[in-house]
Amino acid sequence: MNAIALSCITFLCISGGALLGMFLPGHHLSTDDKDVVRLGTGLIGTIAALVLGLLIASAKGSYDTQSTQVTQMTSNVVLLDNLLAQYGPEANDDAICCGAPSLF
Repeated sequence: MNAIALSCITFLCISGGALLGMFLPGHHLSTDDKDVVRLGTGLIGTIAALVLGLLIASAKGSYDTQSTQVTQMTSNVVLLDNLLAQYGPEANDDAICCGAPSLF
C-alpha cells in the first residue's frame, strides 16, 4: 500500500470519527468522557514526541559515525603520505609506475 492510499484512509477515518462525534447524544459529553479523550490525546502526543526524538537521535548517531570514519580515512591517507615522504622520491616513483595517483 503506498503512502497516498494510507493517508487517504487515515483522513477518512479521522473525518468519520469527527462527524460521528458531532451527532452524539448529550449523555456522551460528560466531563469524565472529555477527560478521557484529553488524556488519550496527551498520551498519543507524548508517544509521537518520544518516537521523533529517538528517530532524530538515531540519525545523528549514524551521521556522527560516518563523519568519524571519513575523518579517520583522511588522517590515514595523510599519515601514509608522510610515511612515503620519509622513504624519499623512490616511493613516489614506484607509485607512479604501478598506476597509483600521486598524493602531491
